[in-house]
Amino acid sequence: MSFRNILDGAASMGAALVTTGVCGVPAWFTVQAVRADIAPVWAYAAAGVLAAIGAILTLAFGRKALAGVAPTRQRRR
Repeated sequence: MSFRNILDGAASMGAALVTTGVCGVPAWFTVQAVRADIAPVWAYAAAGVLAAIGAILTLAFGRKALAGVAPTRQRRR
């Protein structure tokens, strides 16, 4: 594995962490708002969809990180 692939894998791991934060934090706060009776109950659906999308993207970026593929590419360079 070349150094470029290691850097590409690190970039993909960073993208996975950012995706987790961008999707996970708002979903968690939405659930907390519904539990505190600030948001309507249907907001659970929005939080669930956001969490599912975040989980799918995080797994995709994690797979790319383990393979040493850059986040914007499909194969190794």
